Amino acid sequence: MKVILTTDVPKVGNRDEVKDLSEGYAQNVLISKGKAILATPKALADLENRRSSLNKKREDEEKAFAELIGTIDNKKVFIKMKANEKGHLFKAVSPSDVVKAIRDLSSLDIDEHTIIMDNIKEVGNHSVIIKRGDLKGKCQIQVEAL
Repeated sequence: MKVILTTDVPKVGNRDEVKDLSEGYAQNVLISKGKAILATPKALADLENRRSSLNKKREDEEKAFAELIGTIDNKKVFIKMKANEKGHLFKAVSPSDVVKAIRDLSSLDIDEHTIIMDNIKEVGNHSVIIKRGDLKGKCQIQVEAL
């Protein structure tokens, strides 16, 4: 019996996969618990439509991120934080601080999970990488004392 998995099922398959399973297991375990649906022609067509719309959405997001990388790449962003006389910060610069500074500079919205950075604890110039999938760009951070 062919079914479409609606959730990840260990040792069976992942969500949205079409599997050919024994009728008893499919009906009594997976379908009854809502972990799968019967693979009717309509359900298969809906699955294909959902996959194509997800692919289009993913392509649009990648294109938007590439444009975002193009506008931010090698720009200098200024962040002001409290520091002592020696230039050591009281609090390390976080990805959310970088996102806020970029948003203030260019009104672009970046997900902080895409920012790869070292632990910045001192005043000065630092480099931050913004990466998502294969796309990646660099941004210079200038940390200044308040």
